[in-house]
This record gives sequence, C-alpha cells and structure tokens, in this order.
Amino acid sequence: CYVEEKKEEYPTIPAWFSELLPLSYDLATEISKIRGMMLKKAIKGENIEKILHLLPADERSKKSIKEYIELQSKYLKKTITDKKFLIEETRDLRKRRIWVFHFLLGRRINDVLSRVFAIIIGRKLKTDILVTINDNGFTLTIPENATISPDEIIKEVYSTDIKKLLKENLRKTELVKRRFRHTASRSFLVLRNYKGHKISVRKQQVNAQTLLRVCEEIDKEFPIIKETYREILEDLMDIEGTKEILQKIKDKKITYDFTRTKYPSPFAHNLILLGDADIILMKDRRQRLIELHKKIIKEIGK
Repeated sequence: CYVEEKKEEYPTIPAWFSELLPLSYDLATEISKIRGMMLKKAIKGENIEKILHLLPADERSKKSIKEYIELQSKYLKKTITDKKFLIEETRDLRKRRIWVFHFLLGRRINDVLSRVFAIIIGRKLKTDILVTINDNGFTLTIPENATISPDEIIKEVYSTDIKKLLKENLRKTELVKRRFRHTASRSFLVLRNYKGHKISVRKQQVNAQTLLRVCEEIDKEFPIIKETYREILEDLMDIEGTKEILQKIKDKKITYDFTRTKYPSPFAHNLILLGDADIILMKDRRQRLIELHKKIIKEIGK
C-alpha cells in the first residue's frame, strides 16, 4: 500500500500534473503578446479597457485580469512580452533564494529549459537545484552564498549540446524507466498478459528495467531505447522548440531583463505556491495567496 491513513492530519496538495495538457508554444506566444500589450500600457498609466474588450471573457474575468495586470505593473515596472523575458530573483514562502523565469512558452519548452539550467547550475555549484515549472515559467532554488548570474548560465547553455546533456541526466530518472516500459510494451518485449493471465504493472516495470539494462549492454542506440528518449524529448518535452528559443536569445531576437524583488511579483505567485504545494494545506493555499497579495499592496503603497 502506498497510502497510509492519517485521520488526525490535514490533506496537502501534491504537485502533480497528471494528464493536464500543456499549453502549446503557439498559444503561449499569443497569450504573451496580448499580456505584454496590456502590461506596457499599464506601466505607462494608460487604460487597458480597449484590449480587455476584445477578449472572449465575461465581465468578472475581465475585471480580474485588469487587476492582475495593473498590480504587476505597479509593483514591478518591467515589460514581459513574447520578445522580452524577465528573470526575477526573490524569496519564496520559506525565505529561500529563488530565480523566477517569466518565460511564457508552455510547459514542454519550460521543462527542457528548467532541466538544462538546473543541471548546469548544479554542476557549477556542486549542489542539487530544486525546480518548479508550469506553462508560464519556472523557478530554480539558488544556494544563498552562490555568486552566479543568469547571464553566465545562459552563455554556457549556448555552448552546450542540450540534447546530449538531457539524455545523460534523464537516464538517472524514473521518467526514463517508466517511458521505457511503455515503449517496450508497444514493442511486445514486455507483456501485459501471458497465457490469459494479466501481468501486474509492478511486474511489468521490473521486467522493463531488466530489459533496459540488457539493451544498453547490447547497444546504447538500441531502437527501443532511442524511441524512449525520442518520446520524452519530442512528445513529452519540446527539444526543437527549446533550441529555437535559445537561438533567438543568442541572436538578440528575444531579450531578457534581470531584477531583484523583496517579494515575488504577482506573475510569480502561482509558481511560488506550486513550489510549496506538497507542504501547504489545502485550506491554507488561498490564505498564502492573500498574504502575498497584501505584501504587494503594502509595497506599492510605500
């Protein structure tokens, strides 16, 4: 049994995407464009009602969007568009030093970027880097005394074969083991049924792990292994889209700013809460969000 009954304890919210579909890169870009337009106008003190009027949303949603954009613009006067990203250094709910990458690119690309950045930073600092991702960006937990800058990391990414780097590091994860089982099952090398008897998923996984080791001994480029990595890097993630984004940043077609904030900006709140999802009680999540909101209001009022 993987779940223990704890009647005296409150439930928490696991950080789990399950079958939640990621935001596509194309749609993320369009959202980023219109959000950027509103943010630019709000920073200048202009009315964003005309843009809101074009949105296919009810009045209540439009009001929420307006408040959200205006709060961000007043607290952090930095534009974030599809051509200009923002990296924000701040503190999370546990006062840890984090970098928030406001990269509205969809989860598939952010998954690649966050892993690559975390691997490179982890190697440089010889420590583990905690990562939180969603469609709107990702966060990296940075050690307190680390003297490192985003520019330094991004420049190193340019000279890195990110596909090779990911393959080397993914091999150590449960993701490869699980995806290999799926691939092996489709190839009929791991059976789901045998002579009328259903084979348990646990037994299938054990068989798949044994098969993976054998295949690697035969050939690292064994077809099923190649298909497993292809499925992860191209279906689950978007390695090619990530390469395009990095090339655009290198060519200055996409620029980015780096800023430090006392409290996470409104655009970062969802990521901050997601990073602490496993320890925040369900009934407290709304309260934490209200606390962050009040801190922002207080800072704006100073």
